[in-house]
Amino acid sequence: MLSWLYRLGGSGWKRLAVRVGIPAAAFAVLVLGPGYIATQPGFLDRYARLDVQYRTWSQSVHAKVACQSCHVPPGVIPRTSYDLKMVGEFYLSMVAPGREPKLFDKPTNEACRSCHPDWRTVSPSGDLNIPHRAHVQVLKVNCIDCHRYLVHEKSPEGNNKPTMAGCLRCHDGHTAKNACATCHTDKVEPLTHRAADWLVVHSQKASADCNKCHAWTRHWCADCHAKRPRSHGTDWRSQHGAAVAKHRNCEACHTSDFCIRCHGVVPSLNFDPSLKLVQ
Repeated sequence: MLSWLYRLGGSGWKRLAVRVGIPAAAFAVLVLGPGYIATQPGFLDRYARLDVQYRTWSQSVHAKVACQSCHVPPGVIPRTSYDLKMVGEFYLSMVAPGREPKLFDKPTNEACRSCHPDWRTVSPSGDLNIPHRAHVQVLKVNCIDCHRYLVHEKSPEGNNKPTMAGCLRCHDGHTAKNACATCHTDKVEPLTHRAADWLVVHSQKASADCNKCHAWTRHWCADCHAKRPRSHGTDWRSQHGAAVAKHRNCEACHTSDFCIRCHGVVPSLNFDPSLKLVQ
């Protein structure tokens, strides 16, 4: 080897430098440089379709995390494939500046775990049980199913936290438990709520304290009152007379002229004048 290098001589070194250096320089200028530029988050600011996503990302707690760290699965092959694709995007953006490409897939659990390896069991404030291992490993829940407002969009409450409405998609009492104490360590259902007639009399007990638990949505009352009670099934029109004979509380939800529309008079059965109308 040494003898070969010695025989190469000065002119040989120059020829070798030209043969290797020029391709290497061209590769650096035409591939490495554009690839580096295109894989920086700021490169995406040129795409109008990604304007909202880019702006919300730049203002989020993930503002120092590159796009590919979340949107590209971990591993040499996926990341290399992304880098090569972005080299092409660099040149396409020059010849077609109005192009609106679809560059990213939804983040995978593996991508999230690459930065968040710990299995958190409580919320930062300490008032919620969040068994992440059970959700992700056992139930196969995707991280973004709960953390959908993490980076590119704020929740209806104006923050990046998971919403209770999102939790209730699964914690509906059927798919998963919906008792308050299942998740909330500092919140237990009050004794008043366990009374058999609570749904009838709750409007009389309502106070500002309701917001301590129910303020997770601005339309808590309306969301519930917009739903038909369980008793009001498809046969309720034919069955409601017998139910009213046992306990009449129509006025708890319906205005005073509701019965008159069909009956012509207000039935006097079991009328309780202490019941107040719920407007």
